[in-house]
Amino acid sequence: MLKRLLLLGIACVLLAACAFLAQKESRSYQMRQTMPLGQRLGDLTLLGAVEWSADRPDFGGFSGLELQEGGAFTALTDKVHTARARLILDENGTLTGIDGLTVARLRGADGEYLQFPAADSEALRRGPDGEWYVAFETVNRISRFDTLDAPEQVIIRDPGLDALRENGGLESLLVLPDGKLVGIAESTEDWAAGYTGWIFDGDTVETFALARHGWFAPTDIAVGPRGEWVYVLERRFTLIGGFAMRIRRFPLAELRAGAKIDATLLLDTPAAPLTENMEGLAATLDARGNTILYAISDDNFLALQRTLLLQFRVEE
Repeated sequence: MLKRLLLLGIACVLLAACAFLAQKESRSYQMRQTMPLGQRLGDLTLLGAVEWSADRPDFGGFSGLELQEGGAFTALTDKVHTARARLILDENGTLTGIDGLTVARLRGADGEYLQFPAADSEALRRGPDGEWYVAFETVNRISRFDTLDAPEQVIIRDPGLDALRENGGLESLLVLPDGKLVGIAESTEDWAAGYTGWIFDGDTVETFALARHGWFAPTDIAVGPRGEWVYVLERRFTLIGGFAMRIRRFPLAELRAGAKIDATLLLDTPAAPLTENMEGLAATLDARGNTILYAISDDNFLALQRTLLLQFRVEE
């Protein structure tokens, strides 16, 4: 939703580069001086904080994050690029850096690279059989990709999504254990009603609501590694205060048709240094059985912003 307000068309110019660039090394460094590493913040402990960068026009703008085995991860830009790399963890499992970078671009049903306006990708999730699902704004839809190099298969184009205002569509996406897909809009016209969510089960579409508190909007959701909780990443932006971030959660059992879900607050960071445009969220378990959350920021392809990857431990 913030893209056009902040970029004013700059991103379109920056991304007029080649669509596939592979194995160009990125840079990352651990942020110790400005981040409260090891400190408990609400019900989370900040374990690691890394700034990630690369000298290429298709790097940045990350709006989705998915973890894979062996520390690998895939991040999705809001211009249909995928960035694949690997987490560097120390002996305690703390994030200290990011290794490698492979960038590619998603293809449409015709096999050609997706182009504006069909290229506003906002959320990424992997299915149980290794397939990938992407939620799009502008041309509102959810699509399946058998691999990240395979052509797009549009599976959901619900009329309710078209009623969302421009740049206020699906920003969050879940693939549930039973195969259902869940999306939440990042905008609402009715503050009291909250943010509309959709549960897609084949041809059946049901809705629920996520309660709104203040100026925060949901930018991603992730199911916890034990399947009990749904974690919600939220962002606020004001011209005076800049960016702020919150993480909330609610029981997966509450996710049902007609529900109005009021998630529990775990983390609220209204001030520096954890103030970036956080848009991607993923969850996993560490070697000790702790729930670990990773949040990645969207730098809007602007030099004044940063791509941060933050690592939190949930204090149960």
